[in-house]
Amino acid sequence: MRTSIRAATVALSCFFFAGCGPDYPACDDDDDCREGEFCVNDLCQQCRDANDCPAGQTCNGGRCDPIEGWCAGNGDCGPGEECRNNRCVASSSEDLSQDTSGPTSSGPCSLDPVFFAFDSDELDSSTRDALGRIATCIRTRNVARVHVTGYTDPRGTEEYNLALGDRRARAVMQYLTSLGVTREGLSASSMGEEMAQGEDESGWRNDRKVTFTER
Repeated sequence: MRTSIRAATVALSCFFFAGCGPDYPACDDDDDCREGEFCVNDLCQQCRDANDCPAGQTCNGGRCDPIEGWCAGNGDCGPGEECRNNRCVASSSEDLSQDTSGPTSSGPCSLDPVFFAFDSDELDSSTRDALGRIATCIRTRNVARVHVTGYTDPRGTEEYNLALGDRRARAVMQYLTSLGVTREGLSASSMGEEMAQGEDESGWRNDRKVTFTER
C-alpha cells in the first residue's frame, strides 16, 4: 500500500512540476534541451542541419563548426588575401596592380555575379566593391538596360526563397542606383531556389547570388 502511494505521489509531481524528464543531454523533444538546442535522436544538439547554424558555419554531427576559409568580406581574411565567393583566397599581383575602375588591357569589363552569405540580403564590403566595378562598367560601355536576378540555395521553402531572391536583387539594384546607374535602366526579378545546383555548403555558396543580364 505504501509503495502504491509513493508511486502515485511521484507521478503527480512529474505531472505538475515536469521534474521527471530524461537527464540532460538525453531528451524526448526540444523542450528538454537548453535554449538554442534541438532534440535529435534523443540527444540535445546544437543543430539538425546547416539551417540551424549561423552564417559561416555548418552542421557536423549535431555541432555548428566554422567553415574553413569562409569569409563575409576582406576584413575576415589575412594579409595578402581577399574574400571571393565567401572564401579567402590569395590576392594575385595582377589583381592588386590593375585599375579596376574600367576596361582593362585583357578586354572589356563584364557584369559578373555577386554572392551573398547564407539567409542574407546584406551587401558586404567585397560585394559593394564588386558592384562599384559593375556600375563603372555599365557607364563605360553605355549599357542601356540591365536586368538583375536574385537566386538562393535550396534550403528553405519555395515561397521564402523567392522572397529572399527578390530582396537580394532589389538590394543590388538600389546600391547600383546610389552609384549613379539610372533607375530607369534597371529591372529586377527572383528565381529563388529554382536554378540551385549545390548539394552542400561548397556548392550552395555559388547558388546564393545575383546575376546581371544586358538587354
